[in-house]
Amino acid sequence: MDYRLLMDTAVLAGEIMLSSGAETYRVEDTIAHMLKMANLKHTHVFVTATGFFATLSDPNMDAITVVRRVEKRSTNLNRIYLVNDISRKFCSEEIDLEKAFHELKCVKSEVQYSQRQKNIGVVLTVAFFCVLLGGETLDCILAAGIGVILAGGMTIGRKIKLNNFILDGINTAVIVMSTLALQYILPFLINTDTIIIGAIMPMVPGVAITNAIRDTLQGDYMSGGARMLEAFVEAAAIALGACLGIAVFRNM
Repeated sequence: MDYRLLMDTAVLAGEIMLSSGAETYRVEDTIAHMLKMANLKHTHVFVTATGFFATLSDPNMDAITVVRRVEKRSTNLNRIYLVNDISRKFCSEEIDLEKAFHELKCVKSEVQYSQRQKNIGVVLTVAFFCVLLGGETLDCILAAGIGVILAGGMTIGRKIKLNNFILDGINTAVIVMSTLALQYILPFLINTDTIIIGAIMPMVPGVAITNAIRDTLQGDYMSGGARMLEAFVEAAAIALGACLGIAVFRNM
């Protein structure tokens, strides 16, 4: 077996999963199972929320160690599923090493949704959350308009590579100011609380909090704590953005 290719394949699988929002223990388990297919004496994997390292070693060969830093993280459950499926097929010897590596490269390079589809999803998410929160027809229509502003802000923020804290804060401030402006134009006709809450829901770090709890329950306290802190920072950015939007609008 080509041990170098095996290491590259396992590391690629771990990188895709970690950047797609997978739990730390799941990433570690996937890399370890793939590396154990080499049947060498020592296989070591250590994963954190922001990177990992993996080692293959045996008395008859020089150790192979790879360290990988994962800076960009999002949530993509489809990619996690695809990597899990490929790794299981490889470990059960349904596919060979070369095919597993090729399929993982395809998963990494594949664009599942276009930017336009993502923006439409944000708009619909905002509108239907407004429905779930008890908004009236006018509230939902206006919430969809606020969703268009949010989608535009997210797109621009990603293009200029703003970090999540600043981006969430600015987007929330713009959402609050836009909603309060609508209330000024249409007094007593809309529920501003419902619209604002529905509009910030796409930014709420719900998956990050869930993964933090699952990592902590698995005993990965460092990764669980890091994810919890990341979720807290994102939530704080949303809260600060809402306060800033209200303050600026009142002063205007």
